[in-house]
Amino acid sequence: MRDSSEKESSKRELDVKTGGHWFVKLLQIKGVDFVFGTTGAGMPDIQDAMVVEKPPKWIQGLHEFTTVSAAAGYALASGREGIALIDRIVGTQNAIGAMFCAYMNSSPTVIFASANVPGVPIQTGAPELHYSLHQTTMVLPWVMWLAQVESLETMPDDVEKAFYMALSEHRAPVYLTLRQDLMAQSVQKGWTASTAGVPIASPRVPDDDTCAKIVKNILTYDRPSLVTTQLGRHPEAVGSLIEFAHTFGICVMERRFFMNYPVSDKLHLGFLSRYLQPQIPDQTDLVIALEHGLLPHQTFGEVDVIDITSDPFHRQDVYAGGDYGASLFPALIRAVCDSSATLQKITKMGATMLGSIERSTITERLAKCENEHDRKFSEWRKKAQQSYESGKLDNWSVGFVLNKHATDNSVWVNGAASSWETLLRSFEMTRPGSYFGNPSGHLGPTLGMAYGVALANRNYVDVRDMGTYKIGRISDSDRIVVCTTGDGDAMFGNIDSALWTCAHYGIGVLYVILNNACWAAEWQPIESSSQHWARDAGNFEFLDLENPRIDYQSVARGFGVYAKRVETVEEFDTELPKVVAFVRKGKPALLDLQLEKFTGPAPSTVP
Repeated sequence: MRDSSEKESSKRELDVKTGGHWFVKLLQIKGVDFVFGTTGAGMPDIQDAMVVEKPPKWIQGLHEFTTVSAAAGYALASGREGIALIDRIVGTQNAIGAMFCAYMNSSPTVIFASANVPGVPIQTGAPELHYSLHQTTMVLPWVMWLAQVESLETMPDDVEKAFYMALSEHRAPVYLTLRQDLMAQSVQKGWTASTAGVPIASPRVPDDDTCAKIVKNILTYDRPSLVTTQLGRHPEAVGSLIEFAHTFGICVMERRFFMNYPVSDKLHLGFLSRYLQPQIPDQTDLVIALEHGLLPHQTFGEVDVIDITSDPFHRQDVYAGGDYGASLFPALIRAVCDSSATLQKITKMGATMLGSIERSTITERLAKCENEHDRKFSEWRKKAQQSYESGKLDNWSVGFVLNKHATDNSVWVNGAASSWETLLRSFEMTRPGSYFGNPSGHLGPTLGMAYGVALANRNYVDVRDMGTYKIGRISDSDRIVVCTTGDGDAMFGNIDSALWTCAHYGIGVLYVILNNACWAAEWQPIESSSQHWARDAGNFEFLDLENPRIDYQSVARGFGVYAKRVETVEEFDTELPKVVAFVRKGKPALLDLQLEKFTGPAPSTVP
């Protein structure tokens, strides 16, 4: 997407021929470079207009789940709206899971869908198919705002509101349907919305009294700790948190779905479980929960809490939650605000309230945090090193090799559920905006997210008018996107769709499949079931992905993608730089890592 300074800031007339042409021109004026779409028969006049208007460039996905996931990844990595276009009720139903994932990822995704109204003729004579009274309402739990364009006269304002709502806090997808009969309608002219170019509202910041109370509590307690889940969705907020933590001597733990805090900083004390009771540092007497919710019935124990959040419902800062949101854990103070601006205000105020006693206390806190940081991370680095040197291909050695070959422009998109904790401890990402995870718990979104992330710093440029059509090219990028995913996750995420799109458009993404021949994340709850019948019988039929084990090397090669089956650490260490070279040239690649089966070498007693 182009810089917002290029956007039009006043209402003006548009030279357009149809409703679909008008819609595409509105996207163009909003600075949209890419529309992530899956073709359907309900959008022909929109697609027809995209032939003569570029940008935006159509990025075809072979399944709506992957398409919407890609738009969500683009939005997260660019900080701007990611645009998806899907077809009517059928496409919407296919995309519901991806909308849930985008919602839990707080992604400002704008999802447009075609729609038909029964009995309303389409100017071109096309039949009205796949109509539903529930097309908009079915997405209601997972969007911030939804509507249907009921007239071309209101469409500019409807589109403008969709963009505005997506970027408003707390960010989430929006959904807007476009009636096919309106898109096919002939028009003499169009116009932009009167509010085009109006900036998003100023940051929400607590009043001085509330900020002063937060500072006083931080200085009163002996061992405050901070936990966060979603702060890093705004990369600029990471610097604010670093300054805040060092000003007050506060250690930081994160439930990492974004790069919330650099692991290289001595105040980073590791990662919280995605779904278990939070294991906060010993002797903590105050928890600052920063954009961090807990699953229902979880608490921070007897520790006092300050709750600073952008989402007052705590629906989007828990792992694998839902529309109920988080439990309302007890808190001394609750502040609903924008994190970066709030941290800056508290830090600035706190600096004026520090006396010699407070500074001495903070120095002691910093020393304790640094010692604990060194102990934890040296232990994890040692474990990864030992695994690598042993030659065993497992989660620790995989993380070690990825970390060894990472560069300053590497971006990691992580969907590997059963390997999640280990990879975080061994693949050390420190740059804001360099990591994107999957807080939804829904399998599969990171496959599409990865190529959306790969396009987030690119544009559609050098557009030439060929008379009857326009053509340009996707600009180059030095970003190296690595997507780690499990074998089960890859199937849920439509790996075939992602590979085809990357190969077709020249999008460099490296897919690393951690192939352990099962849905490993599902074994723990089955193993811990009340009667343990499956565990005692050695029956893995509910999660086995073997006999045959999925051959992702062959799958990728079927799409003309370079792929290699990897069975040893040495082979992975040698192959990784080779495939990164493909990615640098704008080509996708895949490594199919053959890990030990998660449940052990014994086959299931029942196939």
